[in-house]
Amino acid sequence: MQSLQIARVFGIRVVIDPTWLFIFLLVVWTLAVGYFPSQEPPITGGLAWWLGVVAALFLFVSVLVHEMSHALLAIRYGIKVPRIRLFLFGGVSEMASEPTDPRAELRIAAAGPATSIALAVLFWLALLSGFAAGLPGGNAVLVYLATINLALGIFNLLPGFPLDGGRILRAFLWARHGSLIRATRTAGTAGSFVGYGLMAWGLWTLFNGGMIGGIWLILIGMFLHQAAGQSYRAVLLKDLLSGVRVRQLMVQPVITVPGHASLEELVTDYFYRHPHGSFPVADGDRLLGMVSLEQIKSVPREEWAATPVRRVMSPAERLTPLDPEEDCVTALERMVQEDVGRLPVVTAGRIVGILSRRDVMQLFQIRSNLAA
Repeated sequence: MQSLQIARVFGIRVVIDPTWLFIFLLVVWTLAVGYFPSQEPPITGGLAWWLGVVAALFLFVSVLVHEMSHALLAIRYGIKVPRIRLFLFGGVSEMASEPTDPRAELRIAAAGPATSIALAVLFWLALLSGFAAGLPGGNAVLVYLATINLALGIFNLLPGFPLDGGRILRAFLWARHGSLIRATRTAGTAGSFVGYGLMAWGLWTLFNGGMIGGIWLILIGMFLHQAAGQSYRAVLLKDLLSGVRVRQLMVQPVITVPGHASLEELVTDYFYRHPHGSFPVADGDRLLGMVSLEQIKSVPREEWAATPVRRVMSPAERLTPLDPEEDCVTALERMVQEDVGRLPVVTAGRIVGILSRRDVMQLFQIRSNLAA
């Protein structure tokens, strides 16, 4: 299931991952059956559930504001931010490139926790001013939002990459040693240790009766440990493949499929003979589209012989082919975002090559081995 775009703010796409719905419902349930009934006087029944929905929505608006602070400051430093994604473990501003210097990294990273703490202060001031005193459960909602934003701000300051605190640590190390790769490796290692610490805390909580809290700490710790390693590999990949053009790595000549071929012929003559998950469809050297295994599987087996490739392919006008002069790192990011294994390389409507994720990652593996 793909992410759903819900808004565009300052030109930045805001999307929610399918996992976001799970955490949203969990937060609502936790508030409705745990937090609001524990207040004085207790808030129960339909009101508790209604307030749970309101508080959960404000929580995720707070997360969005946190991420937006990162994104807007990154744009100020010339870094493109195509989208902000809300998912199971919060949110992330997906920046197109790394900051160019430690000072920019420090300021962009610090903006998030500062924003969350400022939101906590804002909600506390609203509470003290009596802003919601006349609303049933209003004060309880403000207390929750102030507390959770303060907790988010403090949690994100933990010195483990890719948390904001880890990015702040990376900025200091980068400024000290002059190497982004070295700083990322050290901050990533710190992120792994923080992840292990959260998992250990989760196990301790679990054995002491805190079922939900323990499970969440373990999951967050596992996520942080994995994300730390992935973030370091992403930075290393960009460093080692920077400057490599698509034309240097694309495969030629290209095996293309005629649009009039049947799916039976496609399977027998192409997929069974060549180890690829998709093929370009072409008329001579003019790109018509791309056809994949998944598209074939959507057609019943008995209809393959009578179904032409052009009927199930993704037409060229819906594709975003690569340019020969495009950077391989950018090309790889596009393949990951579009969840495809191969993309055609096109010049003036003519297909001149094809690039696969596997080829890019193989070059990365070779270069990283030689660098080591």
